[in-house]
Formats: sequence, C-alpha cells, structure tokens
Amino acid sequence: TLFPYTTLFRSYRAFEDVGSDLSYSIALLDGKNNGIVITGIYGRNESTTYSKPIDKGISRYELSDEEKYVLTEAINKSE
Repeated sequence: TLFPYTTLFRSYRAFEDVGSDLSYSIALLDGKNNGIVITGIYGRNESTTYSKPIDKGISRYELSDEEKYVLTEAINKSE
C-alpha cells in the first residue's frame, strides 16, 4: 500500500461568526488503530492546529465531537 494508514477527514464551522467550514479534524490510524487525530481550528482572529495521540483506538486526551467522529469512522472503515 502506498499509504498504510486509514484516514478520515471532516471539515466544519467551529465558530458561529466564521462563515465557512474552515476548521477540520483528520484521523490517521494504522492497522492496530494507533496513530493521531489532527485538528485545525480556524477563527476570525487566530487559528491553531494540534494533534492528539491515539493508542489502540483510544485517546488519553478528551476529544471534541468532531474528533470523536473522525476517530470512530476511521476505526469502522478499517474493519
């Protein structure tokens, strides 16, 4: 396989005052559901990007609804 990870991407509007779906979350998981969830939050005055490690399908950090969605869908996609 050229890219040996299961990936799932979702864009969304993180804030009501920003008019487009410019924020995103993406899950990158290997065959054992280890990997990362990367999230970019776009706001009118600032933007930030961060990642959370995933170990056997579980994050030790709290996940947002969007992060939970991409993680769950990526796990389901790989089964």
